[in-house]
Amino acid sequence: MLSGLLACGSADDGSGESEGAGVGGGALPVGEGGNGGLGGAGGAEGGITGVTGVVLPPLCPPDMAYIDGFCMDRFEAPNEKGAEPFVMESALSAIAWCESRGKRLCTETEWVLACRGPSDTTYGYGDSHESGRCNDDKMWMVVSEKTLATWPSPEAQAEVDKLYQGTPSGSLEGCDSGFGVFDLLGNVEEWVVRTLPHANNYPHVMKGCYWAGCYGGSKPTCASTNPNHGDSFRYYETGFRCCMDVGQGP
Repeated sequence: MLSGLLACGSADDGSGESEGAGVGGGALPVGEGGNGGLGGAGGAEGGITGVTGVVLPPLCPPDMAYIDGFCMDRFEAPNEKGAEPFVMESALSAIAWCESRGKRLCTETEWVLACRGPSDTTYGYGDSHESGRCNDDKMWMVVSEKTLATWPSPEAQAEVDKLYQGTPSGSLEGCDSGFGVFDLLGNVEEWVVRTLPHANNYPHVMKGCYWAGCYGGSKPTCASTNPNHGDSFRYYETGFRCCMDVGQGP
């Protein structure tokens, strides 16, 4: 089982999701680029041709997608197609991992914009849930909280391996909002910087729910949010992805 940088913390009791405030705004701008334009699905890979015919550098690195003024990793960390996403990550370990690569943790607003896609829809791929489109319909399994609390002991790692039902990043090609960013819904929960109002005021929240859906059995939407844990919380399905300001460079 993969895991990124470790930070001190233990698994809190419970895991709940709430429907956070949505971010509207309609379709996002798509420019003209050398290999797909400024849209996330291709804009990061090609340069931009100006009116003089001079090809400028791409806005984002090839492993990131351009979305309305920022760059986002195409896949959950470690941001490699076909790799198993990191789990047992806290907000602190996520921040450290992103910063070590010249990136930063995505904000909640950025995450929602990326999820809702150019068409600004509930699920990114549309306004109706489609079974099998994303990894969000696995069965919940009984968890040994006592064992997880000993992380990173061999016993805790074995418990995480037993519980893990993630899919390799990008293997569900339909789980893409249209920006070339995959697995935002389901798979692993993703830590983000809180920028929207919630019942709790923790500085970071989790988005997208995970492979067994959301707390209470609902299916994840782009608004689904877990605001109930502090920065040191880590669990068998908590991961993240990184973002970057345009032109920042890793």
